[in-house]
Amino acid sequence: MGPVTFNISNQTKYDLRVQASNGAQAGAVAGAGTSLGFTPDDTNITCAMRWYQDGICILQGSVAWSAGGSGADDGWSTSNIICMNGQANGVGFSGCNEGWVELQPYNLMANGGEVSVTYTNA
Repeated sequence: MGPVTFNISNQTKYDLRVQASNGAQAGAVAGAGTSLGFTPDDTNITCAMRWYQDGICILQGSVAWSAGGSGADDGWSTSNIICMNGQANGVGFSGCNEGWVELQPYNLMANGGEVSVTYTNA
């Protein structure tokens, strides 16, 4: 698998913390963005996307990719719904209280590339 750049725009009213399965971390306060870079050695990545209000985690979603499958989950909570809109190597995805969104083709990220997502309040 090739290298991947993951760009995140947090346009919600909550702070965002990102924890990748390889140990990489990033954060973006409300209204800010961040990015993470992954090497070809990072073949199966899941990024936990956690939103915080006053230091308390109120919602969790995820973005994941590998050579054999990719997708995203905007997370769900009755009182705090976050929407997402993004692309992985040019294939668009979106969700607002959707749950997991599977991206096609299954090998979309086999050669690496770019994943970008913007989160907003519903």
